[in-house]
Amino acid sequence: MSETTTPKHVSFLEYKGKYRGILGWILSTDHKRVGLLYLYTMLAFFSVAAILGLLMKIQLIAPGYTIMGPQSYNAMFTVHGIIMIFVIVIPGLPAVFGNFFLPLMIGAKDVAFPKLNLASWWFYVIGILVVLSSQFVGGWPDTGWTFYAPYSFRTPVNILPALFGAFIMGFASILTGINFIVTIHRMRAPGMTWLRMPLFPWTLYATAWIQVLATPVIGITLLLTVMERVLGIGIFDPTLGGDPILYQHLFWI
Repeated sequence: MSETTTPKHVSFLEYKGKYRGILGWILSTDHKRVGLLYLYTMLAFFSVAAILGLLMKIQLIAPGYTIMGPQSYNAMFTVHGIIMIFVIVIPGLPAVFGNFFLPLMIGAKDVAFPKLNLASWWFYVIGILVVLSSQFVGGWPDTGWTFYAPYSFRTPVNILPALFGAFIMGFASILTGINFIVTIHRMRAPGMTWLRMPLFPWTLYATAWIQVLATPVIGITLLLTVMERVLGIGIFDPTLGGDPILYQHLFWI
């Protein structure tokens, strides 16, 4: 009589790669793990932003100096805004829920480019760390998270790390958008036509096109601000014939 074996329960988070432990997470190309990596990272840095916001509110509890001066307040406001917008708001829905649920909802085994998906998270984390390093390198950034010209290249403090960090994080959104577009076009289950596709993948599809088309414009704008500050190319500087309103048009596209 042949011996029967009971199927072993396999966790949906089990990673079948060659790494285990923390490396099995940060080097995993599984779409569910990448989605959870985004979630854990966002929660961690949301806590940082919340602490900065609390410190700002404590400063505003009474007129004048409470716990920090104007320069420190402006720096905390800048980093708080960068984290909340570039780290939480922009990538939040697609990076977390899109990575986790999109392949499951369209019948795909994974996203179209798993390694690119992992690379997007690494760009995301590196960008965050570069932004946070601005608090310790060359003075605290005091421009606000919008980096408005001409103040962004007139301020004496070094805002280049904050600009570069936001620029690097843009690659995470662009790569995620490309991945989702190709996944939806090429990896839907047989019989799942466009009109049979659930509503959430449709929202991710629309968001992905915005990420691919709009995020590069914001990234180029930040890069032009760096060039304006370092090289004085005169795109946004009115003293060199530039137009600071052009910055706002490009940034808010």
